[in-house]
Amino acid sequence: AIGIDDMFILMSGMAGAPSLLNASIEDRMKSMLRTSGISITITSVTDLLAFGVGATSVFLSIRNFCIYTGVAVMFCYINQLFFMCPAICLNEIRTSKRRHYCVCCLEIKERNSEQNSKNPIDKCLSGNIPKTRDDVESFFEKYPKELAVKIHSHIVGKIMICILFTSYLVSSIYGIVYLKQGLLLFNLVSKKSYFHTYTTWDNDYFTVEPPIAICIKNENTYSMNSTQSQISSIMTQAKLDAGIDDTFEINWLTAYKQTPFYDDTTETRFVSGLKSFLSIEPRFTNDIVFSNSKLKIISSKFYIKSLNLKSSSDQGALMERLRELSDNSQLYFFYTPAFIFFEQYVQILPSTLLTVGIAVVVILAVTFIFMPRPLLVIIVASTVISIMVGIFGFMYYWDLTLSSVTMIHLVMSVGFSVDFAVHICHSFLSSRSEKEVLKSALDKSGGPVFNAAFSSLLGIVMLFFSESYIFQSFGKVMLLVISFGLVHAVFFLPLLLDVLMLSMKWKQFETRKTNDEETHLNTTEL
Repeated sequence: AIGIDDMFILMSGMAGAPSLLNASIEDRMKSMLRTSGISITITSVTDLLAFGVGATSVFLSIRNFCIYTGVAVMFCYINQLFFMCPAICLNEIRTSKRRHYCVCCLEIKERNSEQNSKNPIDKCLSGNIPKTRDDVESFFEKYPKELAVKIHSHIVGKIMICILFTSYLVSSIYGIVYLKQGLLLFNLVSKKSYFHTYTTWDNDYFTVEPPIAICIKNENTYSMNSTQSQISSIMTQAKLDAGIDDTFEINWLTAYKQTPFYDDTTETRFVSGLKSFLSIEPRFTNDIVFSNSKLKIISSKFYIKSLNLKSSSDQGALMERLRELSDNSQLYFFYTPAFIFFEQYVQILPSTLLTVGIAVVVILAVTFIFMPRPLLVIIVASTVISIMVGIFGFMYYWDLTLSSVTMIHLVMSVGFSVDFAVHICHSFLSSRSEKEVLKSALDKSGGPVFNAAFSSLLGIVMLFFSESYIFQSFGKVMLLVISFGLVHAVFFLPLLLDVLMLSMKWKQFETRKTNDEETHLNTTEL
């Protein structure tokens, strides 16, 4: 998607360059790289930095993915400079020499001299050198942007855009409020898998009440009343938690004390009686670890059970509360295999917000370097934040949850969401006429944005036919990114630029820009 987007931007820059009839190939290439080259540089650097920030995530899968994709972005940019640009230059040479685009050894004739010919071969071997942008633009480059310009030129269209944006924002905020966290395990396998069926039934018809072990870490004298009182106090405190079933426990010490084998006169007799007890109650064997001499207990564990906590946020909160309870003690800690998944529920939201937040800040810093206009940077920031809010919110309507899988997609979204906005803002910045600034900006970047969005949608549509949750979720999030990015770039962002920048000291803005260009030209001449 990034490479296709950059390719369309470069081709649009060449289409807007002075005609070959009035300028040399070198001048046209310079014009293309002066406008489109900066634009693709901004997007490539911001995408690379977004993935660089994602590579610092606490989740290994996300780090690996971001490193791989970041390297791909770097090579994609290099490919644009050292393959795509030379290819465009070669095509310009072909065009200047009036060579056929398919059979380059043939020289074509002027279209006007053959326009009345009925021979289709003559029509295929004739043509004219493009003079304006309209001569080279396709249907998807011409008419969608013209429609967008007409919508922006009428007050009714602007009101409809405002209503659409308000509805979008309200729907997004509502979705964020109800967005769930966590990754259901059955989503990681095919729906045809027996594990998917088993886990679905287990989740729908059975409770989620994992047993939680209270692990006594160090060697203790279990025959002493003080040690037994400590253990009893730990069990009581744990059961007071709102997420713990206070009627359930698995306690080998209590069971042992109720048998005739119990003897607490000395630690040696306590251990000897315990071994006799375990011979008739082998279910407790794995709960006790003896020393090599078999005369002391070096570790043990007791069990409690959680209530039926279906919500991932409740499960994560329970784990954190139990850990807070044991943090101040060197005697014990809580553990259950389910904590492996609860860890994700606790870390995923702050990790996602931190990673996305840092990525946005870094991207805006880079944008400011290439477009040193504070107001433009603020507008780009607002656009990126608005798109990210929409993605988070509409994940709820797509039945997606915030997990380590979707976090990868969200990190990608930061880089992608800034692409279209930067293209429009850069075109707006390079426009020279106050009256035609909106039309000029959409004329330069509207076509490439539509083409890039359409081609990217074609690329991800096949993901919706996949049975893999990972591919489906990727397709859904990318559809949101592309759709929201396109709508913001073509409707919301131009309206914001039109209202803010054209109503706030446009003449000063234009004067500064002209002075900057004159300074640049003078420096170049020197």
